[in-house]
Amino acid sequence: MPAATAGLWWVRTVHDAAFLKVVAHGAGHPRWPSSPAADDPWYWRREPLAYESGLLDRLGGGLRAPRLRGAFERADGSVALWLEDVPEPGGWTADRLGEVAYRIGVAQAALAADPPRAEWLSRGWLRSYLALRGELVVAGGAEARLLGGDGEVALARLEAAVQTFSHNDLHPGNVLGPDATTIVDWAYCGVAAVGLDAGVLAADALFDGFVPAADHARVADAAWEGYAEGLADGGLARAHAEARWAFLAGTALRLSWTPGFLRVTELDRETRDRYASLVPVLGAWAEAARQLPSAP
Repeated sequence: MPAATAGLWWVRTVHDAAFLKVVAHGAGHPRWPSSPAADDPWYWRREPLAYESGLLDRLGGGLRAPRLRGAFERADGSVALWLEDVPEPGGWTADRLGEVAYRIGVAQAALAADPPRAEWLSRGWLRSYLALRGELVVAGGAEARLLGGDGEVALARLEAAVQTFSHNDLHPGNVLGPDATTIVDWAYCGVAAVGLDAGVLAADALFDGFVPAADHARVADAAWEGYAEGLADGGLARAHAEARWAFLAGTALRLSWTPGFLRVTELDRETRDRYASLVPVLGAWAEAARQLPSAP
């Protein structure tokens, strides 16, 4: 659990229910830290600010955040967020992932026209995320280098691409509601390249078992095609090439720690087999990105 999340509870009464999320600055895990600095990618107060600022009301594309029922400063310095109770979406399929990716594309196309500028939004989040996993990338050796390529060049290209408001952790577990339109866990939200969030959605669905790893081709195609259609319908077709490169290369780079993780971490057999089967898939995405013409 990220260090800034001190606790999450489902609170139910006879006539009502809500989620209570307590956010605080804490030590946490070395790969999921928290920071007191507003301009740090791991700023601990970012999620309360995202709700209180009204920024999450601008999502568009049929997406929304849970309704904030109340935010309260606590005596110990933490913040209590009372959030609307939103049910799980049920099972995931490639088609459903494609529908979510479409909505993300529409929303991010509109937000790219005028990305938010608040100081507390994360910038350079992927760069920091990878730096905190540097020892795993090193442990991955040649396999990790195949996925990440020249990491500095890739990061610079992503940072120079069309930028939009991004979630940065668009895991299927963070997509709720019977129609899969409610996005939660905004602790890392900020400004990042178009295409990155859609890649996270597809990859995390596979790695964390929301869909079978054997369906990787259908999942990748559905997520990309949905996202690309959303960008076009949202008026950002010009960013298609940049978004495609980010979807492929950015996702492979983000998960370039996976081979090293498999080498140094004890895992249950099912998880290990699933991760190991998906490393070549990431390699294929990285290679496909290298075959693309340079983004304009």
